[in-house]
Amino acid sequence: MMSKYLSVAVAALLLTACGSDPEKPKPTVEAPPPPSTKVADASDSGGWFGGDSTAKKGGVAVNAYLWRASLEALSFVPMEQTDPFGGTIKTGWHTAAATPNERLRVAVFILDSKLRADALRVSIFKEVKNSSGSWVDATVDPDTVTKLENLILNKARALKIQAGD
Repeated sequence: MMSKYLSVAVAALLLTACGSDPEKPKPTVEAPPPPSTKVADASDSGGWFGGDSTAKKGGVAVNAYLWRASLEALSFVPMEQTDPFGGTIKTGWHTAAATPNERLRVAVFILDSKLRADALRVSIFKEVKNSSGSWVDATVDPDTVTKLENLILNKARALKIQAGD
């Protein structure tokens, strides 16, 4: 039994001896600077949600014009989730008065800080009432998605022109 304690004590001494040499100074490691908590302000060239300079400074990386145009284009639909920092807009279900047996839900994703067509992705989900009165998934005409994307892009372009950028 004594030999077990002795072997543990010797192992502990060997491990502590493997540490640093008391005459050799330990290298100092500086902690990295804390991440910037600066939020881009409206005086930045990109505005709150927009330009390239804002994205490089750690601000929001979505285009302000696409964001505002998306909100305007979907203003008649109840919003379920909006995230200006992530560039996500999700609506609740909307039933038009003209088509009471059909409802739509829209998701808009703004993917870039530049005003470009590939910086915008729109998804539309459609449900129709079946004969028992429950909602079932239905296909959405791809032209509907394209029309909504074009509407948002045209609104964004008009907002940019109006702002004088």
